[in-house]
Amino acid sequence: MRNTIAGLKRPLILNVVIYAMLFMFILLFFVPIVWLGITSFKPREEIYIPALTNNPNLVSYRTVLTRYAFDKYFFNSLVVAIVTTALVAIVAVLGAYGFTKHAYPGSKRIFFGCVILRMLPFITLMLPLYIYVSRLRLMNTKTALVIANTIFNLPLALWILESYFRSLPDEMLEAAKIDGASRIGVLLRIVVPVSGPSISTAIILTFLNTWNEFLFAFVTAANDRARTMTVGIALLSQQYGIRWDLMTAAGMLYMIPMLVFVICFQKYIISGLTLGAVKG
Repeated sequence: MRNTIAGLKRPLILNVVIYAMLFMFILLFFVPIVWLGITSFKPREEIYIPALTNNPNLVSYRTVLTRYAFDKYFFNSLVVAIVTTALVAIVAVLGAYGFTKHAYPGSKRIFFGCVILRMLPFITLMLPLYIYVSRLRLMNTKTALVIANTIFNLPLALWILESYFRSLPDEMLEAAKIDGASRIGVLLRIVVPVSGPSISTAIILTFLNTWNEFLFAFVTAANDRARTMTVGIALLSQQYGIRWDLMTAAGMLYMIPMLVFVICFQKYIISGLTLGAVKG
């Protein structure tokens, strides 16, 4: 009897420890975000007071949207992220379909060459991309940011889709061809519909990576016409100090789209990364 009780206590204690660790992890993740939101509503003179404010206001938000043109930065980030995501999705679907179902001599080497690009730090691609963009006279344009983000995100999308397309049975595609479907017809009517989770994963990761990109935008965008949110937040570090009231407001504006995006589509990220990992 005592052994049975001891055996029941051990899983209970283990569960308590696990849930306590998870709770601490959640606190470590959410407390900075909550405090960032609280600080963004504080008056400037109360920024360094570690307490809730009695006079919450939207002055910081109005300032970053009017004086610092964060509405333009938000629009630029959105345009670059959407266009890049669309290009990456189209090219990755076509490329992964060709690499897996219509292989040709040297296709594996080309695929591995593309994937290896993702292993390189983005900083190593900065100089050739900068020269390329400069010679094309695309400096200070959103087109330059789309080109750079497409190059950097395409290998990851190719790798995700290639691993899933390879798991699709060839018999299913051959049956569609027998019914009269062309290669593009098989892709659009069979492969794309059944690969929804993996394609969604590639789209979500590409959008988030592009939205968070800072270095290339900081180097090539010298005016408000092409500056993104990440660059705009960095510019709040002024010569005589950092405007924490403005930076917290800009940070909240920057995070809200990402949080909404991830919360709404997180199930596609998990299912897309696991689909194709196990065959049979």
